[in-house]
Amino acid sequence: MTLSSDAERGAFFSLPKRPLQLDIHRNKWLLGVILAFFLMTWMVAFAQGVPFVPFLLTYIERVFRSLILLLSIALLWLCVQALIQSTRRPVVETIVASCRRLLRSRFLERYAFAALVLSIFMAAFLYNKMRIPEVAGFQWDQAFAKMDYWIFGDHPWKLLQPVIGYPIVTLVLDLLYSIWVPLVFLFWSGLFASRRIDPIVCRRFWISTVASWLLLGLGMATVLSSAGPTYFDDIFPYAASPYAELEKYLNQTANTFTLTSSMAKDYLWAIYAGNLDEPGGISAMPSMHNAQCALFVAAAYSIDKRIGHLMLAYAVLIFLGSIHLGWHYAVDGVVGIVGALLIWIVSGIVVGRRTPVSEFLPGQ
Repeated sequence: MTLSSDAERGAFFSLPKRPLQLDIHRNKWLLGVILAFFLMTWMVAFAQGVPFVPFLLTYIERVFRSLILLLSIALLWLCVQALIQSTRRPVVETIVASCRRLLRSRFLERYAFAALVLSIFMAAFLYNKMRIPEVAGFQWDQAFAKMDYWIFGDHPWKLLQPVIGYPIVTLVLDLLYSIWVPLVFLFWSGLFASRRIDPIVCRRFWISTVASWLLLGLGMATVLSSAGPTYFDDIFPYAASPYAELEKYLNQTANTFTLTSSMAKDYLWAIYAGNLDEPGGISAMPSMHNAQCALFVAAAYSIDKRIGHLMLAYAVLIFLGSIHLGWHYAVDGVVGIVGALLIWIVSGIVVGRRTPVSEFLPGQ
């Protein structure tokens, strides 16, 4: 499916023809699954005496961040459009008219609803993710490190270091890794809110995302529980870490540039060690950063090849960044990507649209 020419010529946002109630009805079974997962998790947290509200507030805060990012992108787009049309209409008048259309539209209403749905789902997911080390411990790190070495002939970070091991490149990868969270909200909520997108694509993305986070992010993550290269020293303090030099490089880079990944690592370990009472969990296999990026790519190619190409480039950089920043073993990313794409294919059958793999491959 591609964006229609009429839509491309229109404003950035358009009034959805489908009422919100209709889309809620069409997705009622998936929304029911999300609500049931949320309520069961909340009841478990209550029974264990763990406050659940902080988990919810964590993701509501991310809703606002994604909304700010969305409005910033929209305003930039409207300004560009206004400049292009400046020969026919004053720039300020064009921008004001577009903003009025946005305010009169139901885009923001639909976006807010979808973002709220994702927030309650991810809050429940995060609570359950925090329980993984308690249930399974970190048993697979050494196995995955050896697997990486066996597959690639060396530890992947060492192979990448001569190519991307420069502080400025590390900073760029760190920034790209950081915008992944708002991108999840933008995709999830934007697909639902926009009338330009085939609702089947949105439904397929929603199903794939929920299934990936439950099956891969909780199920597989529990069975194959691991912490990731950055915590190798902490888990195995008496073993020689093959990632010691990588961590040394990242720490040196963090002394020059502010790396959000370095701060996040310390933050998550403090939570795990019981030194900080905040929401946050550690789990490396499979990489949900890479799994979700695979779904970005699949959905993007279903909408427009140009967007697909852009998201494919982003996904490649996230895969490299997940290794270079010490978050994941290479096999974490490979398993996450393959698992997510298999779920995407199955979800195509679920929504009644059997789609070959070639649909989301470039150049098809």
